[in-house]
Parts: sequence; C-alpha cells; structure tokens
Amino acid sequence: MFTLRRMGLLILALTGMMIFAGPTLGASVVFNLGTADTQQSYSGVGCEFFAKEVDRLSGGSIQINVFHAGKLGTIPAQMTNVLNGSQDMHLLYPEFMSTFITESKVLSLPYLFESMEHLQKFHKSNLWKPAMDRVEGMGAVVIDKEWTWMINDPRGFVSTRPISTPKEMEGLKLRIWESKTAIETWRAFGANTIVIPRPEFYLALKQGIVEGGPETVGIIVDQKSAEVAKFFTITNEYYQIINLMINKKKYDALTAEQKNILQKAAETSGKFFTDYTRKNHLEKRKRATEEYGVKILEPDLGPWRERGAITLATLVKDGFVPGDFINNIRALK
Repeated sequence: MFTLRRMGLLILALTGMMIFAGPTLGASVVFNLGTADTQQSYSGVGCEFFAKEVDRLSGGSIQINVFHAGKLGTIPAQMTNVLNGSQDMHLLYPEFMSTFITESKVLSLPYLFESMEHLQKFHKSNLWKPAMDRVEGMGAVVIDKEWTWMINDPRGFVSTRPISTPKEMEGLKLRIWESKTAIETWRAFGANTIVIPRPEFYLALKQGIVEGGPETVGIIVDQKSAEVAKFFTITNEYYQIINLMINKKKYDALTAEQKNILQKAAETSGKFFTDYTRKNHLEKRKRATEEYGVKILEPDLGPWRERGAITLATLVKDGFVPGDFINNIRALK
C-alpha cells in the first residue's frame, strides 16, 4: 500500500509537471543561419542580435547558430539550400533572388526607388506579394513581414583609383554578383564587370583580378577591402532592405508561439539593425578615412543618373523588366 501510494504521488507529481510545462515552448529547436558577410559587418551584428533576442524571448528553447562569411556557401547556394531544406535560414538580400523571382530584378535598378521608405512600401505592397507567394511555393518564407532591416549606409563602389564620373570609370575591372540588373547597370556606368562571390572579393582585389566593386562604406571596412583599394565613390544607385529567409517546412513545424517569437525577434532586431547601421556607418566612414587612408568621393550624381536612366530604358525595351511594373512602382511614392 505504501509503495502504491508513493507511486501514485509520483505519478501525480509528474502529471503536474507536465501540466505546468504544457503552455511552454516544448522541446528545444536549433536553427542554423547563414550569412555572406563577416561577424563584424552590419549583417553579422544584426544576425547575432537576432539570435540573442530569440534566445531571450524563448527562454532558451529556440537557438540560432549563426555562420558568417559564406561558411555555408555562396549567396545563391545558401538560398537554394534553404529552399530545398538542407539549410534552415539565410540572411536574405532579395536583389540576389532574380533567378527565382522576376520581381527582384527591379530591386537594384539604378535610381528607381527614391528613398528607403519607398522601397519598404514596395516590399509590403501587392506588387511584391506574388513574388513572396512563389518563394513560399518553392519552399521558403521570410520572417520579417514588416521589412524593417534597412541598411542606412550609402552605396557606392570602392576602387584602386579615384573616380567621380562614369567616363572616368571606363574599363575599370569591377567585381559584381550574378545579377543581370547589376551587371547591366555597372557596364552602362563604364565598368568591365567580372562576377566574383563576395567572400572572394578581398583576395581578387589584392591579386589585381579586379580593381573595385560596388559596396557600402561599412562593408569595405568590415571586409578589409579598404586595405587594398583607397577610394570610395558614393553613388546611392539603390537602397537595400534585407530579411530573414527560413525553410517553409521547418517553419510550418513550429508552434504558433514559436513562430510569433521568431517574428517578434525579427522585428525587434530590424529596429536595432536600422539604428545600428545609421549610427555605425559614420564610425566606419571615420575608420575608412583615418585608419585605412580611404578618400571618400561624393560626386555630382547627375551623370550617374543619366546612365542609370539609359540602363533602365534599355532593360524595359529588351523585355527584361516590364514598363508597366516600373510605372506602378513609381506610383507607390
């Protein structure tokens, strides 16, 4: 009787523990998140903040392991891996998705978007929704529905010689990524474009394979290209908002509470990321000039805009991007 009574009490205690544990998140979940940039970069810092925020909100039951600097592969490879489920998450630069969704071709068109807010409005609009629906059908979703991860660091290009006009750029061997939009843009600007993955850019620059590449001021410091190329020309040819891409099957397997934690963490991290890039790019700019001796050039953008308009018109004429789609984007302002 005594043994049975003790057993009964033990069962009741265990049942109570199970009941108490019921509303919690359950078993631990671990995700691997891949990035293309170094841990010290904006995206690296943002992802580490996201991982800590997920850990905090979940009480440690959801863990994000961040793999920086292309350790899980090139950007196209990581996107493919997330779609097929061999990788959990990827920090998504949506302009790199042109091989998967046609709408992404417009994201790096020169001078199409007039501001970061204009770009964010596009990402949240019905013009962009079909693209995200197709990505979901291919096997992935984005976590940050509000598109809050804004890169507030002026775009331009780093180079081994000073360049202020497209004419001065003519013939420059420029590292570029696999994107017809980007390739045609920089060819129209005058560059001799060479496709090289970002993690290989520093070595290619050091070996003289290329003489420069489109980047932001912060990235040339973080990726150390400022050690080799001593000029940065601000062109502001397009704006960037990034997102967190996750395999759909793995996302769908989460509870509603777990999904909510990821979404909340993504949005909180987006606010942090946006503020961090705004404040930190000034520090990176100072480091670029004082520590690395980089000269920052801020030329008249008129000639660059003129070349950009020619690129855009050519791509519309060739049928690469629909003219009506471009007009609808402009009307979002």
